Amino acid sequence: MPAIRIANNYRGFMLLRPAVEHIAHFIARQERRTYKGVTVIITDDKVLNDLKKRFFGEDAFTDTITFNYNSPGEAPEGEIYLSLDRIRENSQNYRTTFDQELITVLVHGFLHLLGYNDEKLADKKQMHALQNFYAQQIKLQRFYRHLKKSAQP
Repeated sequence: MPAIRIANNYRGFMLLRPAVEHIAHFIARQERRTYKGVTVIITDDKVLNDLKKRFFGEDAFTDTITFNYNSPGEAPEGEIYLSLDRIRENSQNYRTTFDQELITVLVHGFLHLLGYNDEKLADKKQMHALQNFYAQQIKLQRFYRHLKKSAQP
């Protein structure tokens, strides 16, 4: 069982570890792989934009950034950064629910840790199909909590 850690750095929002563990285990079983350890960091547009500038040389907003720390052949270990600001906006733009968009973005991050890439068009299509396939199969009743009414997505 991989070590799943959650850093809830978005005021008023708490992602629940059992749900993230469920998603990680589901994808790992489907892919016949395991994860060594994953930290999911819940944050905002500013943090992800700063990371995008610093590590990728791009001044752009994104919903997720994944850092993979394992060597080739080792079980994946890394960090998945999520921008709740971007996920909220994407759910409106894509006409989906916040919950479904959050699950989709989490799946996307876990797929990156398994080595899937989305830089080339063919890879992007494959990853998009996989993330949608897995996200549609994941049914969670409760995977986050609001700590304050004013911070709801």
